[in-house]
Amino acid sequence: WTQWVNSPGEVLGAFGPDGEVYSKKGPMPAILAVPWYWLLHGFARLDFTVGMLQSTLLWNGVITALTAALLWLTAVRLGYRDRTGLVLSLLFGLTTIAWPYANQFFGEPVSALTLLLTFYGIASWLRRRHAGWMAVAGVSAGMAVTTVTAHAPMIGLLGVYALAGWWFTPPSKPEQDGTGRRMGDLVRGLAAFVVPLLIAGGLLMWYNMARFGSPWDTGYHFDSGEGFTTPLWTGLWGLIVSPYRGIFWHTPILIASLVGMVPFARRHHLEALCIAGLTALFVGIYSLWWMWWGGFAWGPRFLVPITPFWVLLLAPLVDPIMIPAEAGEMTVPAASARDRLARALAALRQLSAGSWLLLILTPISLAVQIAAVSVNYVNYEIALRTIFPTAWDNPLEFGPPAQSLADFAVGPVFGQFQMLRDGLTANSDLAWLWPMGNVQWLIVLIGGAVILTLLLALIQWWRAAGSARQQDHGALSQPSRTPSAIAWITLLLLPVILVAVWSGDVSRNQHYGEPSVGYRAVLEEICSTAQAQDVLVTIAPFSYHIPMNWMPVYCRDAMPIYGYATNSFTHPEAQLALDRLTRSYDRIWFVTGGLPVNDPENTVERWLADSAYKADDQWYEDYRLVRYGTPAALDDAAFRGLNLPLRDENGTQVTVLAQRTPTSIVAGSVLPVDIVYQLDTPPPADLRWFVQLIAPGGIPAALLDTAPADGYVPFSTLPTGQELTERAGLQLPDNATPGTYQLIAGLYNPSVEGAPRLLAPDGSGFVELGKVDVVSKSEFSSSQ
Repeated sequence: WTQWVNSPGEVLGAFGPDGEVYSKKGPMPAILAVPWYWLLHGFARLDFTVGMLQSTLLWNGVITALTAALLWLTAVRLGYRDRTGLVLSLLFGLTTIAWPYANQFFGEPVSALTLLLTFYGIASWLRRRHAGWMAVAGVSAGMAVTTVTAHAPMIGLLGVYALAGWWFTPPSKPEQDGTGRRMGDLVRGLAAFVVPLLIAGGLLMWYNMARFGSPWDTGYHFDSGEGFTTPLWTGLWGLIVSPYRGIFWHTPILIASLVGMVPFARRHHLEALCIAGLTALFVGIYSLWWMWWGGFAWGPRFLVPITPFWVLLLAPLVDPIMIPAEAGEMTVPAASARDRLARALAALRQLSAGSWLLLILTPISLAVQIAAVSVNYVNYEIALRTIFPTAWDNPLEFGPPAQSLADFAVGPVFGQFQMLRDGLTANSDLAWLWPMGNVQWLIVLIGGAVILTLLLALIQWWRAAGSARQQDHGALSQPSRTPSAIAWITLLLLPVILVAVWSGDVSRNQHYGEPSVGYRAVLEEICSTAQAQDVLVTIAPFSYHIPMNWMPVYCRDAMPIYGYATNSFTHPEAQLALDRLTRSYDRIWFVTGGLPVNDPENTVERWLADSAYKADDQWYEDYRLVRYGTPAALDDAAFRGLNLPLRDENGTQVTVLAQRTPTSIVAGSVLPVDIVYQLDTPPPADLRWFVQLIAPGGIPAALLDTAPADGYVPFSTLPTGQELTERAGLQLPDNATPGTYQLIAGLYNPSVEGAPRLLAPDGSGFVELGKVDVVSKSEFSSSQ
């Protein structure tokens, strides 16, 4: 999509040497989402109404949930209670910027998961000394680097953590001690870690070579200003303190992480140093980055990957909070509710200031995230560009607003609440609340039921965990019940049911078009008659989400799609790609949105007029569908001389000198026709061409009415005495009867009543260009 090569806010892609547009982002997030996409596509093939783009965007929600679960396991691995791990996972998922990014398809959630998994694998290896854990760490490290290449220093630091841990941490089992055994553990562990990392690095270099022609080229335009060019203190202020992107504004609970770092470091020296180093690398590297604010995003996007580590620092503050809850449980069944409450209150009074700070900040941080996921943050980003004037035409000047502390009242955090106040309906980003107050009650009811069921299951698990802990402490209790397999399957199916209901309901959202109207009608038409050698080219830069959402649903077979901006030919690579399309495909479907015919700024359509063969032109509301044939079918065709004049009663003469067309064509294809002609006298008016393919029964099977260069050039402005070429395309019906057809062409004057034709010497109103054999699709297929 070439409009993303020079988009406001951030240049999202780059041209490869072949003229194709490639994303600058790492490939791993897309690779991980492929199974999810295939699953959704399978449902779409079964005629379930599924918006592919809408539903694919749910994938990062799965990634974030996995990260939360992994955070739970990490806390337990470090020796904390199961309940503490659960609370940390909930804090991560509900009170940090991880929640808003679970709704977007940025790569940062994948970075968070892979970096945390690398940390978890190393921590497990240090305690178990099993090389398999280092293999897990190595694979996840490779995934992190292929998500964002800039994560390589973080992986290096995690490797240092592994070496330091091996040196300073004794094995958990005495039989694993001894210099020889420890060295063997180190060699096996390092090999298991490094090998998958090297493989991932090699694959990434191959990918860079394939898309940009160099193993070191990632697509970023360092020579154009993209790079580590921001003064360090500017980026530090922006990421940490500024109202626009300051992490503590967007995730207030992380203020408590600063306090939690001290007790965490007392218990886990190496892990604390590792997290501190990761923090320094993340904040330092992205403070220097030219677009440290992350473009159109919510909060400090680049700090999302470090967020689970900062939440882990809260473990020493969460753990004491579990004591009051357990104090009410650690008693005999006969104890009164008053005794239980007294025990809990006594334990609460013993909480540290840090734990109390966490309790205070949690609801505040939760409220910030609820506002972030309820309101479309893009609306306020655009509003900020009005409050703080922005150079929209220059992405390198598309700078961050609301940088001063004096601007805190207009920062995005407070801006989200202002938009809630001004009108949730107009700014809603909720799946169940659409514009004009249209509430999707099915999503509300099913979603509410799923959340309530999961909440009850969570309470049951919490009680079971408390019962198990009572037994560990020798207190009297009822035996805890382990959930049955049916219960686990039910709990796993509930989110699946919710996703299915959500996907079906949001597919009706008018933002993605209405069925059989506008762009969706265009796509339905294309996919109903698409052939293997078809390609789609679009000039609808503000509607790209519609074909991405519906083409995989409507088209049984994938069709290549190229999205261009109106001014794409300012990039020579765009012409290179289009030129290759005309040589590689037989038919081009061309779609425009919100543009008139022959718009002078539509450089792509102008190029197609000179390079392809227009067959027809249809309007669908504000969208236009044009079919073109390509020169590919003319590779073996030669020009045939004609030298046939056409005259009108006023003496105007045009001589048809030659023509070129294939001698045979398959039904359903576009027949390309070159007409070479010369104006012998200046034309008195803007004449128009008609070209027809006449079936054996004398009825036109395909016809075209056109002006020079598809209407870009008035006939009256053409020079006399020069050879000119008119390109025409004739779209044959799929059921065209096999046989020999007659190809004719002529000129007429639309400005005169009756639109009289220019006449050939034999008095007919056309010239015969030649004969064409039409072959049925089945006959053509059997001959291949």
